[in-house]
Amino acid sequence: MRYSKLFGKAVKEPQRDMKAASHKLLYQAGYIRESTAGRYFFLPLGILVRNKIVNIIREEMNKAGAQEMIAPVLHPLELWKETNRTDTAGFELMTIKDRRDAEFALGGTAEEMFVDVVRKFQISYKDLPFNIYQFSQKFRDELRARGGLLRLREFLMKDAYSFHTSEEDFKKEYESMRSTYSRIYKKMGLDTVVVESDNGYIGGEYCHEFVVEAEVGESRFFTSEDGKYAAHEDVVDKSKYKGKLIEKNGIEVGNIFQLGYHYSEKMDNATFTGEDGSPQKYYMGCYGIGIGRTLATIVEVHHDDKGIIWPDSVAPFNVHLIGLDKDSSKAEELYKVLKGHHRRVLYDDRKDVSAGAKFADADLIGIPVRLVISPKTGEKIEYKHRASAQTELLTIAQLMQKINSIICRID
Repeated sequence: MRYSKLFGKAVKEPQRDMKAASHKLLYQAGYIRESTAGRYFFLPLGILVRNKIVNIIREEMNKAGAQEMIAPVLHPLELWKETNRTDTAGFELMTIKDRRDAEFALGGTAEEMFVDVVRKFQISYKDLPFNIYQFSQKFRDELRARGGLLRLREFLMKDAYSFHTSEEDFKKEYESMRSTYSRIYKKMGLDTVVVESDNGYIGGEYCHEFVVEAEVGESRFFTSEDGKYAAHEDVVDKSKYKGKLIEKNGIEVGNIFQLGYHYSEKMDNATFTGEDGSPQKYYMGCYGIGIGRTLATIVEVHHDDKGIIWPDSVAPFNVHLIGLDKDSSKAEELYKVLKGHHRRVLYDDRKDVSAGAKFADADLIGIPVRLVISPKTGEKIEYKHRASAQTELLTIAQLMQKINSIICRID
């Protein structure tokens, strides 16, 4: 991609009301722009990162045996009335009517929808368990949107729902999703704390949040000194751990819920045929990851005073190439070589911009590898990793070997 043609270029200053580092940097670097409060455009750079995050989640969910599908965004309101969540979640539930006066909720979560589609089938105990998931736009009429992508009114979520014959069977999937989530976040460069939490209006008896420690976060939790116990402030039980508990703040990036029979008891015909031929209620769980919030959290963790430092696994491009040679011939040739090797390259080919400005934009955008061709480098190429202050002069052969080793490690 030629930077001269990229839609959404970097700007020098954030807006005054931006407090979170991720909000400032994603705005300045040209990843996002606000539409209205709590609703954002993902610009071309932003959608590249978001897609990388989605692909990591999809790969790990599929490895765990989950199956991807998609539900309508508009949920028939009678489904929410069936579970009484028009009252319990009404403070942030958004509703609309169509021309026939049919009422719909804009999906903020999709338990009712997934139970509804499952009960349309004749499911036997032999078909269970299964875990079905989607990437779907969610809508919540939040009282206070804040922090850029950290608290939104419209956002992409991965939400999954598992159906089981029993609690014993469900617990196996709960642990599987717990391990799957830990792998997902590790791949993205995030260290998470698994925190006991409150199910809230989702229902069920227990759940866990995956929290990344950060001062900007709204999740306040307590953890033991040895890290073996962690609980949200709303459910912390000091009798479970006799030692000192440490108070921390963090960003909730995902959660896993035990739902039990909460939905199958409230929704008619949410049953499977048991081994004895009788109808049995599903035992359920659900599992969510907010994509935009996860993206912002990566930036909160991986940045410095110059800009973003993307982990290789989620970076929008592998290489940021800067051409400073007078006729650009060497930079153009290297751009073609890299593309010929199927490397994702952002090439700053702008003619009317100083070297200093190009370097500043590269640091701000945060692509892992920066390459510079200039009269000073001669026949070689200056190589620098975004997270390092060191530079190297490499031949093309040396460069390709180094880049290939990085790509192989993350792909």
